[in-house]
Amino acid sequence: MKFNQISRFGAASVLSLAACLGLTACSRDYTVGFLYVTSSKASTTTNQNGVLNEFGIDYQTGSLIRLASSGQDTGGRNPVALAITSNQKTVFVVNKDDSNIVNFAIGTDGKLYAQKTVTVAGSFPTALAISGDSKFLYVTFTYQPGYTTANPGPGGVEVFPLSTDSSTGIVSLGTPLSNGGLNYFPVGFSPAGIAVTSNVNNNTPSSINGTDCTDTSCSSYVYVIDQDGNTTNNLLAYRRTLSSGVITAIGQTTIAPGTGTSTGYNSGVLASAIAAVPLGNRLYITDKSANQIIGYTIPSSGVPQAILSGPFATQSQPVGLTIDPRGQFLYTANYNSNTVGAYAIASNTGALSATSTGAQSTGGVGPTCVTIENALGIYLYTSNFLDNTVGGLQLKPATGELVKIRNTPFPASSGPSCAAAVANGTHSTQLVTQ
Repeated sequence: MKFNQISRFGAASVLSLAACLGLTACSRDYTVGFLYVTSSKASTTTNQNGVLNEFGIDYQTGSLIRLASSGQDTGGRNPVALAITSNQKTVFVVNKDDSNIVNFAIGTDGKLYAQKTVTVAGSFPTALAISGDSKFLYVTFTYQPGYTTANPGPGGVEVFPLSTDSSTGIVSLGTPLSNGGLNYFPVGFSPAGIAVTSNVNNNTPSSINGTDCTDTSCSSYVYVIDQDGNTTNNLLAYRRTLSSGVITAIGQTTIAPGTGTSTGYNSGVLASAIAAVPLGNRLYITDKSANQIIGYTIPSSGVPQAILSGPFATQSQPVGLTIDPRGQFLYTANYNSNTVGAYAIASNTGALSATSTGAQSTGGVGPTCVTIENALGIYLYTSNFLDNTVGGLQLKPATGELVKIRNTPFPASSGPSCAAAVANGTHSTQLVTQ
């Protein structure tokens, strides 16, 4: 593994980072949050790295205001995923073609400041998830060491301990966990997504990721979706040890030693995205080939139990999935339909029902990721890969219905691949109701 203490593309910003991570008033009160969108296509022939689009979110309209710093280097080629820590201080970006992860500090003005670049154990990372307590980062990669596109094989999950700087709140990656003689945990073929549930006391789930949780008082689980064409049971379930971050297969999840052949739970024809509700008691998977959502209830054991009224129909090719911060509504990015599907989540069963207005146009072409800002919890955005835009929609908190944000879609760099939002420091975040 290689660590660059401060990458070459971020070194020049150290002084301004110190200012805007301190007590200076760099933020704007009318900006309710910031949106970060990765663009996977290089802007120049000499630099093939991806690009970070940085936007401020207007609190009255949800319109996006491009930051002056927008267009930064992602630190690698083909960025495909990003995630934000629960303290809203750090963004992790996955660069697939360079098999690395870069963490960026978030300034009070929304600007991102590159910190470290870490190379993953395998090759071609595809997705990441941060535990709600910000103690561990889980990353899926396509091929274990020894395998390549010319000699395909199974993938894995690498688990990085996270440490938080007490003065700045910046979160950094540590040395990955060991798994016997490995520094990763094997999964099946072509892992495409990962979700980590909250630390919940299953007797009295009154708080999420509580600091009073222990390995015996609370439970947390990790779920991985593969894209192995030889099986439709590509959902793998693992128990997560809170103190160590180690994952252990549960239920009917098995990985055959040496071959990588896996057995899990039904995920449809071609699983494309996965998400858990904030309390961790429901799990949803999009199947982009069969145009459906498969839902599960997660009991205290962590073993998925299918929601019997499912699966739930979507429009064409749902490739992205998100759940609103209150845990009441689910949204899909439908790539071929250029829409966002809107669903209400039944609090007693987890069943999905389309909102009265149904799917709404993103205003762009080829939506890949969908995300919701967590300050007001009402503005939703999509990365529109084919026309280089970001779509904006506003959801009605009472019904989950969607309407277009003024001036949408908003221009972005070439090939927007994914998006994530963070609350401005002057605004609180939404609470979970279910």
